[in-house]
Amino acid sequence: MKPPHDGLRPSVTVELVKSALCTLALVLPLLAQQAAQQVPESPIITTDTSLVLVPVSVVDRKGNLIDGLNLEDFQLTDMGVRQKLRLDTSDTVVAPVSMVVLVQASGISQPAIARLKQVGSMLKPVVAGQRGQVAVIAFDDEVRVFQDFTTDSDAVTEAINRITGRTIKGSKMLDAVARAVKLLSTRPISDRRLIFLVSEARDRGSKLTLREAREMAERAGAVVYSATYSVQIQNWTSKPGDAPPMPGEPNYVNAFSELGRLSLRNAATSLARVTGGRHLSFVTVESLEKAITRMGEEIHGQYLLSFTPPQSKNKGFHQISVTVPSKTGAVVRVREGYWPER
Repeated sequence: MKPPHDGLRPSVTVELVKSALCTLALVLPLLAQQAAQQVPESPIITTDTSLVLVPVSVVDRKGNLIDGLNLEDFQLTDMGVRQKLRLDTSDTVVAPVSMVVLVQASGISQPAIARLKQVGSMLKPVVAGQRGQVAVIAFDDEVRVFQDFTTDSDAVTEAINRITGRTIKGSKMLDAVARAVKLLSTRPISDRRLIFLVSEARDRGSKLTLREAREMAERAGAVVYSATYSVQIQNWTSKPGDAPPMPGEPNYVNAFSELGRLSLRNAATSLARVTGGRHLSFVTVESLEKAITRMGEEIHGQYLLSFTPPQSKNKGFHQISVTVPSKTGAVVRVREGYWPER
């Protein structure tokens, strides 16, 4: 007796089974993915994890740097609330330096420019260091980038040597600070961002206000070191070739009279103070050399504090305070605060 027959040959049945298995292999992953998408997602908890870097310089009453401090020596408050800190010292800090050199290039600044050219080669090795990068900007009636960020010390020196005094009346310091901040904003947020300002103490002609420039620097985490000079003293102590007459301009007596009409606000000092930098001044090449050396010592002798700010509804400026209770009489230089949103 013959077995029941469904009308299909065995080979056809095998092919159908193979086809069904292939289809199932394709469909199962899709079904699994669809099922996973239908599973309710766990609620996402968001926190403000942006790290705030706080470079700190600590000196004694004589201005000497205090080294050897530990994490336990520092206290930092954010809007009055003490924060949990991390500490890097000059021995362990890995954050490279990104520095913009801002040079006033108005005609009355020619003697100061001549002095800077004699010591400009110090800036990259002494301040920025081997891993650091330096950019150079000159400003008078306009702001000009002479050198973008580079690790080449010779390129930095060459850019400074190309700067010459131009029109006698321009000194858009605050606009130049804004340009420097924009350059620094292209650097990694983990870099220590510096602005070295070589100029008169006051601004003339900027569209930006001092308050706006300060906020821009604060938002970028830029620290300003200013080396300022008196135009009168620079001219009295200069060689004749360092202060050539500007074509189309009367003479320096008119320039001095204009100085009396400047704003009473000392922009260079204010920028240095609020960002945690330092205001220095110079008259001679030797004093400018000392100012640069001092700046380099402070940068590479800093304590780099950092903390993760807690969630806060305050999206405006956060004031911070740093103290060293273990060192009586210690003077702490640190930026006034930060902006949580950039």
